[in-house]
Amino acid sequence: MKSLLAALAALLLLPCPGGEVEILCTTDLHGRAEEFAALAPLLRKNPAAIRIDCGDTLQGTLLSRLSSGRIMISLLNELEYDVWVPGNHDFEFGPEPLVSAAREFRGATLGAEFARDGFRPGAWTLLARNGYRIAVTGMTDPKMPSRLLPGSGWSFESNRDALRRIMPEILAAEPDLIVLAWHSGLYTPPGTMFRFLAEFPEIDLVLAGHSHEEEPGRGISGAWFVQAGRYAGCFARITAEFDDRNGRLLRIRSELVRPDPSQPPDAGTTRVLEPFLRAYRPVAEKVLAVTEQPLRLPEKGDNTAPICRLGAEAMRDATGADAALFSVSALPEIGIPAEVTNAELFRLLPYENELCTVKLTGEEFARLVKEIGAASRRGRSVFRFSGVDAECRAEGGRHVPAPPEKLTLAVTAYTLTVTPVLKQKLETGAFRRTGLFERDAVAGYLKRLPKRGRP
Repeated sequence: MKSLLAALAALLLLPCPGGEVEILCTTDLHGRAEEFAALAPLLRKNPAAIRIDCGDTLQGTLLSRLSSGRIMISLLNELEYDVWVPGNHDFEFGPEPLVSAAREFRGATLGAEFARDGFRPGAWTLLARNGYRIAVTGMTDPKMPSRLLPGSGWSFESNRDALRRIMPEILAAEPDLIVLAWHSGLYTPPGTMFRFLAEFPEIDLVLAGHSHEEEPGRGISGAWFVQAGRYAGCFARITAEFDDRNGRLLRIRSELVRPDPSQPPDAGTTRVLEPFLRAYRPVAEKVLAVTEQPLRLPEKGDNTAPICRLGAEAMRDATGADAALFSVSALPEIGIPAEVTNAELFRLLPYENELCTVKLTGEEFARLVKEIGAASRRGRSVFRFSGVDAECRAEGGRHVPAPPEKLTLAVTAYTLTVTPVLKQKLETGAFRRTGLFERDAVAGYLKRLPKRGRP
């Protein structure tokens, strides 16, 4: 009898599985509207699931750019997403389209650490599912303050300060699960995710993005970490299981779910897509030029590739600057036909990069050439100057550029914000925004070439 009572007592001490809450998460869709629509049947399978997108949603395809990302917001609404957290590329269409997208989204747009001119996204939201309270807070790319040009109007708080500020509010709501939806990867700039989460033990689940990595689920500093890759290749399905007696979180399990090729988009997403596709097709198919040879992104270190010459000359032509510095990713597997359409050009240059001009002294230009050389050796970008001799000559065993006395240089906003010698121009305001964009400059340059022009 005693052994039976002991067994019953032990049984009573065991956790009692109870209710579950399902969370579905996408990230880094990058404007892939049709691929996103292919996930719809699976995303709708559980109507009670919480749906969260972790950003870089609007930018990345010509189809999405033509509507300033509205096609993606329309799909999020159609699929009844609860939360959207903008990523760094979602800022590229400009402040007004991002604010408009946030207001058009029917769920909660979250951004605990940023705001602009009277617009402030929600810091966190509380969602109820299956009798449980789920608190979700969201943050964008930690590098956003350094990615934007001065005068953008956006203000940013540090990620740590933002979480410290709002965590007491979240805890006061007594949620059963706390979720951080963060457009940042495992090795986030404020310190690795391991160290960051160690400062916030209240967080149960992290939904990550930005780095385009896939992580079906792992434990990090007491939290469960999941990342759903990129381009709508999959989504994350997370199940939180709670103790039926006291509501405490028992465990989290997760997996990455891929689309079923045999299952077409459903009627709802097809209805959303159709008007956007009708407007897109004539623009996408328009031929800009026929080049002497197909254009292809370069091999690492090969700045003689036709796209490099074309890009640098187009930037100088569009801005009227003395010289231009063009950069592009070294991805030789991406190429387009000699018959260049708007859609094909977008494949080569998918980013919304505004052109700026800066005035440089000879000494500043010499430093820039050295910095660009170091960046070329370190990274996966290829750089090309136009309108200036940026070759180096050997002198005393070192390579030293032979710069002009002074010049006006055209660069993209991205190059301006990440290159040390040029960043000094940001700090002093010694730069000019042109309102022109890199891809548009290249398109205009192509249109002015003879029918079979040469990049």
